[in-house]
Order: sequence, then C-alpha cells, then structure tokens
Amino acid sequence: MRYIYYVLLAFVLMIFGANGYCVFGQSVKKEIVKDNESYRTDMNKEFADSAESPLTKEGLKTFKKIAFFKIKLKYRVVAKLVLTPNEVPFEMPRSKGNTGTYRKYGEATFWLNGKVCKLNVYQYMKLINDAQYKDDLFLPFKDLTNGKQTYGGGRFLELKIPVGDELVIDFNKAFNPSCCYHNPKYSCPIPPAENHLAVEILAGERVYKGKE
Repeated sequence: MRYIYYVLLAFVLMIFGANGYCVFGQSVKKEIVKDNESYRTDMNKEFADSAESPLTKEGLKTFKKIAFFKIKLKYRVVAKLVLTPNEVPFEMPRSKGNTGTYRKYGEATFWLNGKVCKLNVYQYMKLINDAQYKDDLFLPFKDLTNGKQTYGGGRFLELKIPVGDELVIDFNKAFNPSCCYHNPKYSCPIPPAENHLAVEILAGERVYKGKE
C-alpha cells in the first residue's frame, strides 16, 4: 500500500509540469523573481544593520552581501499538506545543547529533482498564542548540499499556514541559521532526522565566506 501511495502521489504531483514542479506563465515568473529579489534586498539590509544582524562585530567589518544561489523557479514547489492535529509537543535539540518546544503541524509532500519528498512543518510553542506569530510555520531541513555548497547544520524556511491543503515552499528563500555566523549568543534548532532530504537543494542561501 505504501508503494502504491507514492506512485499515485508522484503522478498527481507531476501534472504540475514535466519536471514535477508548477509551470508558470511569464507574468507569474516575473512576480516570483521580483518577490525573491525583494526578499534578498531586505535580508542584506538586515545583515548590514548592527542592531539586527546575526553577524559579529568582526563579521560586520567584512560583510558585503549574503551569498545566494541564483533564483530558480524549479525550487519553488507546491506541496500537498496533510495536517497532524493530534501531535504532542516535543523538544527539538539546539546547537548549544539546549532545546526549544515545537509541535508538528503537518506533513508537506512534493516532487523535486525526480523524487517524491516529504518534510514536516512545525509550530514554535512559545509563539503559538501570540497574535503576530500564530500563523507561522517553521521548516528546518537538511539536504545533500550541506557541508559543501551550504551550511553543514542545515537551513531554515519560515512559512505561513495556508488556507487550503496546498503549501507553497520556495527554497529560494532558504536561509542559514544564525549560529552559522559564529555569534555565541545564538543557539539554533537542529533539523530532525525526518527532515533530511536525499536530494540537492541548490537554492537559497549558500555558505557565507565573509567577503561576498
């Protein structure tokens, strides 16, 4: 049954295009690229601002811009989201040995690079009752680029709870955890084993070398 499920799911997801991702019209493509460019501009401004930046004082001295892969539309996927409402909150380990309390919100399944992939999305329990953040979803993940083109500890995405059962995941907006920049004040969540992908995600933030 499990095999049949994935075969059927792969077929459904492939209707989005020959490579398994959504086929966009030119106007939509331009809007997606524009949105990503705006996102990157805001990120660079934040990094350059000493009050907001995750960089250390030494890092700020050499910072020019964040290292990103080129924007690629194939890494913007539309996932099927299955909710998991009965999940019990758990402690997600962090880089300094402490933990943060999260709850699994659902499972997002999508087609990427010839494979059916699944990632869990989470809610941070500390913010779940905060009006400003109650609709936020946290997606930590690892892929085959970690330790090579991207940070070895994985990367993150911040998403919003969708209205229906489709969740847009734009890996072009994947970013490094703050502890990547050797700032001792940060302790970052470690992506759970179930969110390790056996594919390369050549999108989003790359390894920061302090001079790009």
